[in-house]
Amino acid sequence: MARLYAQFGAVVFLAVGLGGLFTGDAGTLVHHQPQGNVGPMMLHLTYVRDLLDIVIGGVLVYAGSRAPERIGEEIVLTVGVVLLLLALIGFLNPDNAAATRSIAGIHFTQVMNIFDVITGALGVLCGLGGAASEPAAASS
Repeated sequence: MARLYAQFGAVVFLAVGLGGLFTGDAGTLVHHQPQGNVGPMMLHLTYVRDLLDIVIGGVLVYAGSRAPERIGEEIVLTVGVVLLLLALIGFLNPDNAAATRSIAGIHFTQVMNIFDVITGALGVLCGLGGAASEPAAASS
């Protein structure tokens, strides 16, 4: 299950990270509006968050394709915990419409917090779930 999460997550995080590079940076104001949004959806993506998503995507590519099964599970679990921590920080310090609240160059909007909670919880569940192992043979 962890390998499947890693493969799917790699595509999602690389798409979000690379797509975010094209939306601009929330720290840049154009006509008094922060950039880093997709249409009317307030994402306030920053280059720091884009880089973080690309790194997570790259790590998940490794976990989903090359890593041994146990290491892949540990990577997925770690990514899940990191994403849940990001969501927790985001819910404790949410960004505003003017994009004036950020921590370490990352703006925590409601949409990104929900994305982090969902992907983080799935990562933790898949990382803890492990592979379907055969029951141990009964000894006589």
